[in-house]
Amino acid sequence: MAETRHTATTLMALMAAGNSQALNTPEHNEVQYRVSQYQQQKYPENRVSSGSIDTYQIEIHQLGLRQKLADQWLFSLNASQESMSGASVLQTFENASGQSQMIVSGASISEQRRDIAINGERYFPRGKAGLGYYQSNENDYTSQGVNVSGLFEFNSALSTIGFSFAQSNDELHPTDPQLGVNRQLASGEQKSQQEWYLSASQVLNKYEVIQLSYGQRRLNGYLSDPYRNIDRRPEQRSARIASFNYRFYVKPLAGAIHSDYRFYQDDWQVTSHTISFGWHQDLSRWFRWRFITRLYRQQQAEFYSLAGTDSGDLQSNDARLSSYGALAATIGADITVRNWRLSADWQQYQSRESWGPGGNNNPEAPGLVHYQMLSFGLLYRY
Repeated sequence: MAETRHTATTLMALMAAGNSQALNTPEHNEVQYRVSQYQQQKYPENRVSSGSIDTYQIEIHQLGLRQKLADQWLFSLNASQESMSGASVLQTFENASGQSQMIVSGASISEQRRDIAINGERYFPRGKAGLGYYQSNENDYTSQGVNVSGLFEFNSALSTIGFSFAQSNDELHPTDPQLGVNRQLASGEQKSQQEWYLSASQVLNKYEVIQLSYGQRRLNGYLSDPYRNIDRRPEQRSARIASFNYRFYVKPLAGAIHSDYRFYQDDWQVTSHTISFGWHQDLSRWFRWRFITRLYRQQQAEFYSLAGTDSGDLQSNDARLSSYGALAATIGADITVRNWRLSADWQQYQSRESWGPGGNNNPEAPGLVHYQMLSFGLLYRY
């Protein structure tokens, strides 16, 4: 029963390359493999009233294939397997002294998730269209989704507009139903999600590209967490997302700036801002390194509460719905030799209530995630 559920359908990236060859099928076919190790920091021992302080460890294996079919078609296949173990927060509440306490499950939770995504793209003289299918299977969760997308370039390939739409349907089957009424009630429950995005990108000159995008997301169905002792959320959630991306190649330094901003707001009164800045540096034809930092800030949902009793109204003590801020830093490198590329990335992530909009006045949320992740990848072009 993973703490974080992945979005059922991954939308295609719509950033244009910004040159006259942008919409040709890729020159090479590719096959790649990546393995990642994810480790959460243990829960604070003085805040765990019962259960284990151990958190999630996740091992992720990913395999990707990109294959040209004739001159106008591109086929891609992506598959992954995640093995998870650790403990999960069942409830967070305030004790008589006003301190937050957590009830945590045992550390014996073990899960596996398998995902597969298939996508086909048809290239045209001034655009492309894509169609994809996604399926995910977990111990207690199944998901299927489809997506369509399109891209059109004009103004001598300096301007690009794109769109995408995704639809997914999920079904829950919580494990160990004898441990809670909520798990029993959630068995067989379903939820659906629809997303659409529009984007526009513009090449400003041979060194700079910008992109604007706007999208909306709507979820319907069972949106509560059946593993929490008290968790009752609305059956609908609508959100709008806007983003701005800027790329600037600094020729004297043979490096590139990647700067992004994302705004999110939904009808649960959750509002968030994400700012990221990255530097990608070429040191030679075969070696590149990168550094990326990301800042995140979120306003809590209107029904977020640490009340220890069930009032019967909308209520959740999920830290992911609280007011908090987060900082992530990633450093990585690529080594390319002939048709092979070896990559490595290390990421550190920290989140705190005091970094949220309310500062030190925000209620404690000891269930906030802190983690580090190490990844290695190998890619072959043919």
